[in-house]
Amino acid sequence: MYQVLARKYRPRNFNELVGQNHVARALMSALERGRLHHAYLFTGTRGVGKTTIARILAKCLNCETGVTATPCETCATCRAVNEGRFIDLIEIDAASRTKVEDTRELLDNVPYAPTQGRFKVYLIDEVHMLSTHSFNALLKTLEEPPEHVKFLFATTDPQKLPITVISRCLQFTLRPLDANEIHHHLDDILIKEQIQAEPDALWQIAEAAQGSLRDALSLTDQAIAYGQGKVQHQDVKDMLGLIDRSIIYDLILAIHQNQPQQVSQLLLQFRQQALDVALVLDQLISTLHELALMQYLPDLSLKYSQEINQKIKKLAQVVSAQDLQLYYQIACKGRSELTWAVTQEQGFEMCILRLLAFRPLQVNEVTQTVESPSSVAFDASAISLPEPEPEPEPEPEPEPEPQVESPKTLVEFDAVDESTLIEVDLPSAQHPVIAANIYTEDNLFPFALPDELEQQTTQQIQPSEPEADTFSLFAEPVVESVSEPVIEQSVTASNKDECVESDAQLLPQDILKLPEQQLEGEWTVEKWEYWFRNSALSPAVQELAQYGLMHGQINGESIFHIPQQYEKLLTQQQHNLEQALKDQWQNTRFSVQYGDVTQVTPYMMQHLRREKAQQRATDLIHQDPIVQQLLNTFDGDIQQIQLKHD
Repeated sequence: MYQVLARKYRPRNFNELVGQNHVARALMSALERGRLHHAYLFTGTRGVGKTTIARILAKCLNCETGVTATPCETCATCRAVNEGRFIDLIEIDAASRTKVEDTRELLDNVPYAPTQGRFKVYLIDEVHMLSTHSFNALLKTLEEPPEHVKFLFATTDPQKLPITVISRCLQFTLRPLDANEIHHHLDDILIKEQIQAEPDALWQIAEAAQGSLRDALSLTDQAIAYGQGKVQHQDVKDMLGLIDRSIIYDLILAIHQNQPQQVSQLLLQFRQQALDVALVLDQLISTLHELALMQYLPDLSLKYSQEINQKIKKLAQVVSAQDLQLYYQIACKGRSELTWAVTQEQGFEMCILRLLAFRPLQVNEVTQTVESPSSVAFDASAISLPEPEPEPEPEPEPEPEPQVESPKTLVEFDAVDESTLIEVDLPSAQHPVIAANIYTEDNLFPFALPDELEQQTTQQIQPSEPEADTFSLFAEPVVESVSEPVIEQSVTASNKDECVESDAQLLPQDILKLPEQQLEGEWTVEKWEYWFRNSALSPAVQELAQYGLMHGQINGESIFHIPQQYEKLLTQQQHNLEQALKDQWQNTRFSVQYGDVTQVTPYMMQHLRREKAQQRATDLIHQDPIVQQLLNTFDGDIQQIQLKHD
């Protein structure tokens, strides 16, 4: 009868172990010196050898040649352990025996001497699945067991074990295997099995196993069946749903060299092949990681076929280290946002477009700008603004002819006392337009806004006369957000007084700052807004929270009232909101009520605060003496004022 590779080639002694030398060395030394503990805990991810090491240790303890690090493999005890029929090796699946009654039945047999071997060995797999009562029942026996009893525990989740159990054991953490180790082991096994295998196919399997040797052997069994007795590269790619790694290299190169046509062809190819875009993005991120390792730590980089290694080296020389870090960060961010997108394909393609859009400029690239025929740059620190001279009487002009509108004169300057630079373009123009960044020594502007403000507030003040010269004043170039819906003008003056402070002496950042609230008693709109804007909730949850109101008692019955239109979005985020409330207040009983919200919401309150901060900023700018002098000198007007989130 056929036996799967994972069972057929399970290691039977410490010398056959793959990749766990640190554990094998410690156990062999303890066995040779007779320094044996009564309880051992083996932790690690799936398929790295936890149960295998426990069985080898049980065989070493009961070999008929004596306690040894190298069991003979020929005596009746060794053969019985290998065949799974040794009566004094009691293997227990904790996942199916979680009750305290099962643990008590096990402990009742502990005092009895072993029947066949030297030690009675209890091997409990997935021990973290035992109940709390089972652990409590086990503690006393685990601390002082009989001399003929050894406990061997294996678990993939040691965090769930009580610290009282861990402190009574010797803990060994098994590491995930390296792809090189898995590849070498698979190669040896397939040679023994006389099965042809392509090196690239074994690399794909080793990488897909993610450190688990059992997963690698299972995939190898599947690949042999898929390839009709052979392990071929193309068959493994088809079986795993992977794409050719060279396509990923072509995609990175096309993005880096700003080739939108090539990028669109590759995206179309992904669509036609109906690939799992999450796996494609994972492979893209892994490739960026390999390129970074190749640049700085080549000894740690993965070893592939000669062809792939050549492509990795070539690409690592083309893309700079700084660009790789940027691409890696954008790709990881896009990977985390795949579940937020309408479809995963949409999220993947937007991530690729983001990589293309934010690609850094290369050395031989410049931004394309429309320039005037001539330009002059000079230091304006010594320039004083003269009094305007009277204009001469206009001469009679002939009958007007059709004119082509000429570009306006552009003067840009920074009105700081030191290091002021003006750039002037001088075509023929009748009306100068002045754009300035205004900073004063007392840091009046730009204003530093609180971190919780995610968007900029924009207000425009139109000039009184359309034909007059205009004066544009900016804090810094910002991107105006349009994601928030328009608020209906339904908030009364009394509501405004409740939502924002009326002290005209406050700075804009003080107006925007939320007043501190005592989070106890009954929920109010002020307490609700103060809590969720200062919580660790994600931006998506905070965005939803501002459109609703919380009623009821803090640390009690809490009802979240929100309009019906947000039901679909809240359904996806309700658990996160409820968990955050319960983490802070354990007695919270959370529920949701859908319907029209007629009271003032946190969103309205924030909008009113921004309006007042904007008005206060406008007043402060008009009162600034430098601004007043500029307005008077150039007969200008303020066209636009923007508050920027710092």
